[in-house]
Amino acid sequence: MKNRITLTVILFSCMTIGGCLNNRYIAPATTFQTSTNQTVAAISAFYTSRNSYEIQLYLSEVAADPNVEVGVIDSAGQPTPLGHPVFSPASIKARLDALSLVGVYASRLYNLASTSAPADFATAATALGTNLKSLDTTFQSLGVKDATANSYVGPISSLIGTIGKMYLNGQRNTLVREAIQNGGPQLNIILSQIKEDMDKIFSLEVITGANEQLATAVNAYNRDRKNLSYDQRIARLNEVYSLSVAVSAATSSAPSKLVSSMLDANNALLKSASASKQDRQKSLASLNDALSAWVSQIQTLATQIKPLVK
Repeated sequence: MKNRITLTVILFSCMTIGGCLNNRYIAPATTFQTSTNQTVAAISAFYTSRNSYEIQLYLSEVAADPNVEVGVIDSAGQPTPLGHPVFSPASIKARLDALSLVGVYASRLYNLASTSAPADFATAATALGTNLKSLDTTFQSLGVKDATANSYVGPISSLIGTIGKMYLNGQRNTLVREAIQNGGPQLNIILSQIKEDMDKIFSLEVITGANEQLATAVNAYNRDRKNLSYDQRIARLNEVYSLSVAVSAATSSAPSKLVSSMLDANNALLKSASASKQDRQKSLASLNDALSAWVSQIQTLATQIKPLVK
């Protein structure tokens, strides 16, 4: 509620105070940048931890069965997560770079809205760096081994182009509006693809892994309980409880929800940038609502994501 009131006051002030009349985007661009950085940090941490999560699942299974040896190859001759990453490190890095590109877009938008000097920004090469400048090529190189990589290529290429054109050499509001209208749809596609990764790949991974860990702990307790002391049984049951909580957290799909919240805010920003003069106040109110919802959800969802980052 406090965040909502603060945003409302800022936006209302920018509509009424003379100094803000020529810069209606500064308040939402500021909130958009801050929230993007927080969202990107949470989702990046989740992506980064996927292979270590798989290793922990594997080691938990080994620990529960004294007859199973730990190794890089299992009894069936298949590589374990210790011997071969479950998820391609190159694919994970490409998605981390895509999230970095989203962060650059938000920062660039803020800079464009907040800078008053009539001078050009740095070139696109300076703003993006070598890795992000060629990110579309990186996704192309992932090929058939990464089933969803091609879906990133087009929007990333377009967003790179939009970022490169964010120069402050004309009327600021016009440039900001054009940047949002050109970059916003591409940002939506990238975020939608990230959400699809969360829904169709990683959500299933986390739910399956959490249930497997719970089942392993329950089976181990039932097998060993007669030989355990009271304190050992309590410790084991506390572990079962913690794993049951993890199952509930896994099914909540917090990473996907956080991306959805950012999508809602970006769509509201797009609508505001395209609004006519008579609809401008209404669109700003809708933007305020979407930004407020995003701000209020970030902390809660980021807290829910933390137990999934291992």
